[in-house]
Amino acid sequence: MPKVKAKRTSVSLDMTAMCDVAFLLLTFFMLTAKFRPEEAVTITPPSSISETALKAKDGIITLSVAKEGGVYLATDDMMAREFMLERMANKYGIALTAEMKKNYMSSEVVGFPAGAMRQVLNLKPSEAKSKGFLKGIPIDSSNNELSYWVGYAKLSNPSLKIAIKGDQNSDYKVFSDIIGTLQAQNINIFQLITSPEKRPQ
Repeated sequence: MPKVKAKRTSVSLDMTAMCDVAFLLLTFFMLTAKFRPEEAVTITPPSSISETALKAKDGIITLSVAKEGGVYLATDDMMAREFMLERMANKYGIALTAEMKKNYMSSEVVGFPAGAMRQVLNLKPSEAKSKGFLKGIPIDSSNNELSYWVGYAKLSNPSLKIAIKGDQNSDYKVFSDIIGTLQAQNINIFQLITSPEKRPQ
């Protein structure tokens, strides 16, 4: 008596629910993503084999040195950023408006002399960059405004760590001036930001 073969049936999976979840997640990430603002300057740091990650739970002040020698300041501590602005505006007699504060807080870095503060803050960050206002914070011996910015940031949050990020082709003298500025404020511990490099075999 011949064997009766069972009829093969294909397995069907309903993918409707999975597609719905995928599209919901995609929509969520698109709507909540925050685009990184355009950098004031492009900096290519020198490479090193250091594997120490830059970590600071209490916040970081990043001092960037462009190839042309301009010095720029950024911090991830929003309260310190606002405190710095208020103190600098008060020091130089600038009355801040809500629009000026908004433009300042939406900018990634501080990179202008105090004399141009009113003009810069009345512009959106992209406009200030296109008009050539972001030339860096003065750091020369006769007009060292960087010391005020760093001093006010540390006054707001003494736990802020300092990191220096310089272009590999920038002048060493600028680094020396920055270190001198930090040491004048009794800040002797800071980190240098480099791009990673493989260890030699």
